[in-house]
Amino acid sequence: MPAQSISLGKNNPSRLCPDSVGAWRPLRDSSAFTLVELLAVITVIGILAGLTLGAAGAVRRHGATSQAKSEIEALRAACERYYADFGFYPSNTSANPEITWNPANYVDAGRVLYTNLLGVNRWNITATNGAKRYFEPKVAMVYTNNASQAPYFIDPWGNAYGYYSDSTNSPLIWSTANGSKSTDTNKWIISWPRL
Repeated sequence: MPAQSISLGKNNPSRLCPDSVGAWRPLRDSSAFTLVELLAVITVIGILAGLTLGAAGAVRRHGATSQAKSEIEALRAACERYYADFGFYPSNTSANPEITWNPANYVDAGRVLYTNLLGVNRWNITATNGAKRYFEPKVAMVYTNNASQAPYFIDPWGNAYGYYSDSTNSPLIWSTANGSKSTDTNKWIISWPRL
């Protein structure tokens, strides 16, 4: 008669190990995690999440900077079209970048620029008397909080674009790139060449 193998199941000697007093106890089930393993996994996930969120913030900042550069270039081109028709640029001398760095001081100059480039001083109103529109802004680029005052152009950070022109020289258009003090001028996005 052939020998029969006997399955011992959980009491199989290959699944038991001796403990300190010589008795046999079951091995740890291999599907469980120890606390140290769980902490290691959580730490790795935390590090990866931190790297990902940091990179996402850098991508957002780079995107806002690129958007501001393209909007400044579009505004500059619109001013050149205005100049081609009238022989002068929209003028406003109240926001000279050498004197004023605070975006709150750019609002009046921005309203002059808005009114001249759109031919009207209100958002989404058709210009009368056949006035030509030199610029078609995106909705997010126009600040309109007060129906009694003309809107003005804002940068991706929500601050007014700076605008300065004496009507004869090419205008200066800039964004403070969300800078908070006068020493942040090296971060500005500008329409003139850096020296």
